[in-house]
Amino acid sequence: MTLFARPTTTRGALGVVWLCLAVTVLDGLDLTMYGTAVPSLVKSHQWGLDSAMIGLVGSLSLLGMLIGAAVSGSLADIVGRRPVILACVASFSVFTVLCAVAPNAELFGVFRFVAGLGFGGALPSTIALTQDYVPPQRKQFFNGFIQLGFPIGGIVGALLALVLIPAFGWRSVFAFGGILALVLFPVVFFLLPESTTYLANRGRTRTRVNRTEAIRQLFRPGFRLASLLFPLITFCGLMISYGMTTWLPQILVANGYGFASGLSFLLAFYLGDVVGMLGVTALAERFSPRKVIGLSFFICGLAAIFLVLRLPAFAIVLLVFGVGVFCTAQTAVSGFAGIYYPASARGTALGWDVGIGRLGGVCGPLIIGAVIGAGFSASTAFLLFAVAGVLACVLTVAVPRTGVCDGAPASPTEKEITDARTH
Repeated sequence: MTLFARPTTTRGALGVVWLCLAVTVLDGLDLTMYGTAVPSLVKSHQWGLDSAMIGLVGSLSLLGMLIGAAVSGSLADIVGRRPVILACVASFSVFTVLCAVAPNAELFGVFRFVAGLGFGGALPSTIALTQDYVPPQRKQFFNGFIQLGFPIGGIVGALLALVLIPAFGWRSVFAFGGILALVLFPVVFFLLPESTTYLANRGRTRTRVNRTEAIRQLFRPGFRLASLLFPLITFCGLMISYGMTTWLPQILVANGYGFASGLSFLLAFYLGDVVGMLGVTALAERFSPRKVIGLSFFICGLAAIFLVLRLPAFAIVLLVFGVGVFCTAQTAVSGFAGIYYPASARGTALGWDVGIGRLGGVCGPLIIGAVIGAGFSASTAFLLFAVAGVLACVLTVAVPRTGVCDGAPASPTEKEITDARTH
């Protein structure tokens, strides 16, 4: 038995789960760092950032995550899950520390982009590795459990920023996050095993499906419109999610709320994410996903409209919490797409939805930055979030009422969902 062989005990398998969760928490922490730092960056006039530049820098990390997620799956098939996770942790730890000492906005943006490659590449491999060590009947639970690391990391990041930034400045959150990742690296190196699926298949010749032909299956009669709508729904959902995490503190500070209040609102958003991931996805699985997803996006858009108003801080907290809860409907879209298509096209459909829809996460901060930079008020951003929420609702309802060809929908397997997120 080698050092990195599969754990043979339940305790060992849970150790893999906790290590993968720790990596995902750092992903969520990273997503929060920039949003919490923006108000201090703007106030200090250190780099003379305008709204467009703030949005561009925010999107660079998300673009890195998009590329990292796309590349890491194929790379992990060649070298294994463990080396990819280790490389990602090493990458985002070093470059997050470098963000803390960046002398200008240009280098800061480059460091955020490279760190984003690591953060984006880590998630697909941690999900896939976790699936290899948990009981088959618990795979869906642990899949959601690992993804809870994002909002948990966001909560930790907001709390850290409340303590660190007033005392030590905005650079302190990047220094702390990077050092935390550096501390995690040796733990992961010595304790994380390799995927047994990879070890079993290593050295074998793998037959790959012709991707062009697979994509064509999505656009045959009966599925053509749905194949256009599902990525657009995911695009809208991720635009809200990543747009909020990047801009929420700065928008509310610009509206007259204090810095501490701005971070408290971000904390409320992530708490809503935790509740939504547990609640909305469970409801979509139990009832009609079309109705649950559509209604959730509508409520999300409605709550965003009221954020335009100058309300007491407590009311804003409740509204932001509501947006956080119901924008997690985008996590249920993959499940909806999975039962919509026949098994032969399901994996391709999930990859198409997740891959194209991720662009919403990149475009969200850019669009908000461009709108504010054009002279519109900061509150206009909330109207854009509202439009995105209502549009996602309309698009969900517009998905044609067809589905699996034989009329008997079947839930996507965990492997199909994991493959979609990986590729």
